[in-house]
Amino acid sequence: MTRQTSESTAAAAPLDETRVVAYLRDNPDLLRRHRDVLTALDIPHETGGPAVSLIEYQVSILREEARELSERLDHLLYIARDNDRLADQLHRFTLELLAAEDLEGILVALRDGLRQDFRADVVQVLLVGSHLPTAGVPVLGPDDPEALVLEEHFPGNTPVLGPYDAERFGAIFDGDTDGLGSVAVIPLDEPPLRGFVAIGSRDPERYHDDQGTEFLSQLGALAARVLRRMLPGEGP
Repeated sequence: MTRQTSESTAAAAPLDETRVVAYLRDNPDLLRRHRDVLTALDIPHETGGPAVSLIEYQVSILREEARELSERLDHLLYIARDNDRLADQLHRFTLELLAAEDLEGILVALRDGLRQDFRADVVQVLLVGSHLPTAGVPVLGPDDPEALVLEEHFPGNTPVLGPYDAERFGAIFDGDTDGLGSVAVIPLDEPPLRGFVAIGSRDPERYHDDQGTEFLSQLGALAARVLRRMLPGEGP
């Protein structure tokens, strides 16, 4: 095969697009050195309108990226402000619980705080154990069938969130479930204290499965520690 034939064959071979892209990436100043090619390029408009120049296309991409970054920043600022709000509410909530002098006072502070500061429509507190005071709160024995069912549904100390399901959540709310859309159940695990705080909302989006539980866990640990101080034989 002659040299001329080889060159003709190479010229006839289809140009590999990936090689072109790779070359442009390796030589980003190529189009600046060949302005005639730059001005000749155009990009079909996504809406089906007239073609736009490469520069206009790049500008539109930059504008879209700037918009996305702005939305992301707004979201981060919203999260930061919401975290500040929750921290203030938890601080106020803590002070109210610590100011309570007996079990009844703690329960009142707990229910009022959750309703007023944390937008709860229904709050139910239930304790599990032997020889526990029963003033103002239902108490189940450790071997009570209902307590065993609750332990099965809400084991450990991790809050459980989700849409209201009568079969799963009905017992813990003691029938006060009219209009509930979503719920959060916070286990209280401060031996010898065991129990649950159930929070119900009429908003179906208020509590959901993929929501973070760290704040609710902190709230549950706080409530459990304060409640334990009121048990017979327990102290600060």
